[in-house]
Amino acid sequence: MIPDNFSFHLRKRENGRLVWEPITLRRDELIERALFHKDANIDVCAIKVLDLIINRIQTNPLKYMPWYAVDKEKLPGNNNIFVEVGDDVLVIGYPRGYYDDIHLYPIVKSGIIASRWGAPFRGKPYFLIDIKLFPGSSGSIVVSKPQQLAIVDEKLMYAKEKQFAFLGIYSGEPFLKEEPIEFEDIVIIRKKGFDLGIVWYGYLVDEIINKGVKLGELY
Repeated sequence: MIPDNFSFHLRKRENGRLVWEPITLRRDELIERALFHKDANIDVCAIKVLDLIINRIQTNPLKYMPWYAVDKEKLPGNNNIFVEVGDDVLVIGYPRGYYDDIHLYPIVKSGIIASRWGAPFRGKPYFLIDIKLFPGSSGSIVVSKPQQLAIVDEKLMYAKEKQFAFLGIYSGEPFLKEEPIEFEDIVIIRKKGFDLGIVWYGYLVDEIINKGVKLGELY
């Protein structure tokens, strides 16, 4: 389902405080800028916005707060950080608008990798994390817990700044559906959760950027 409007925000200084400044795409603009994985079952897309951010910041660079992004160099192994099942992870996002609305910082929750790292879970390119998240956390970035130690050429190295690996995109919680319960005019299907989360592997983002397809090419 494609929304009529899609907005993302920059942080800027205004009258001595931080506020959000939205950049909004109409439905037709969103469709033109969005790329999807060739496998329509993969719940991740990439939207081209860099030009919009640069154009907006150039109008008054000093009032906008710095922004950051991740790229394929942040994928595990590309930056000498390796992960495996049981390792600590952080999930960073703005679930249903609940966050520090003074400084505009996101909510960060911690968990661990709960399925074999690198292996598709049940044949799909995602892994599981052991974590209990707020509703509305889908789309949050998932990273390894930042650390100052890394192994380079089989040697333990110390970094001046903490380093992390980009693991993937959070996509909700798996549920086990029970048999429907029928009443006179309604049917209730109960769901049991596992306090687990689905995370699509980060390498899918690079695949989409380089080999993705438009919406109309999915079907």
